[in-house]
Order: sequence, then structure tokens, then C-alpha cells
Amino acid sequence: MSDKQSETIDVNGEVGGTTVQAPFVQRAGLRLALGVGALIALVTVVLVAFLWSNYPSPPNTDYIRDPAQAKAVIENFKILADLAVKNAVDLFHPIVTQALLPEFTAILGYIFAKSGRDDR
Repeated sequence: MSDKQSETIDVNGEVGGTTVQAPFVQRAGLRLALGVGALIALVTVVLVAFLWSNYPSPPNTDYIRDPAQAKAVIENFKILADLAVKNAVDLFHPIVTQALLPEFTAILGYIFAKSGRDDR
């Protein structure tokens, strides 16, 4: 195989002595799907880092002697933790779930629909 054909080894195959190469549109769709998938992974990692940086540290209840005050401190911690998770989910939902994921599935659907029939 030449260097140009080895770049597309994931979508190429060899049958007997004949090299079979996927159409240009299918290879471009595969590269586009890989790019969108990488973007989804990057956004997910950034949002997890955002959650980690905004998540509150657990309260130190060693100095609190009153059980009612300790309960109030723990309840405040729960509220802050829930707020941090809600903010990360609220960012994840429109970016990944509503914008990137439908595009990703449409690209993959196009690639697999093209591979199932003749290109004429």
C-alpha cells in the first residue's frame, strides 16, 4: 500500500489483490464524526473540571458542639453541592445533548447509510 492509502486504513480493505477504498464523501464524514466526537469529549472534560473547581469542600464540623448548628451547616453544604452539580448539568445539556450529539448521530447515520448501498 502507498502512504496515501495507509492514511485511510480504517475504511479501506483489501480483497484478493484489489484494494478497496471508501468514497471521498464517506471518508470526509468519518473525519467529521471523529472531530465532533473529540469535541464532545473535550466539552465533557472541561465541564467535569468546571464542576470539580466549583464543588464546595466539606464543612469541618469538629468545632461545632450544637447538633442543630451542625445540621444547618451540613444542609448548607448539600445546597451548595447541589447548586454546583446543577450548574454543570445546565451547561452540559444545551451544549452536548442538544447541539453536538444530534449532529454526531446524523453524521454517523449518513456514513452507515452510505456504506449499505451503492454510490451512483
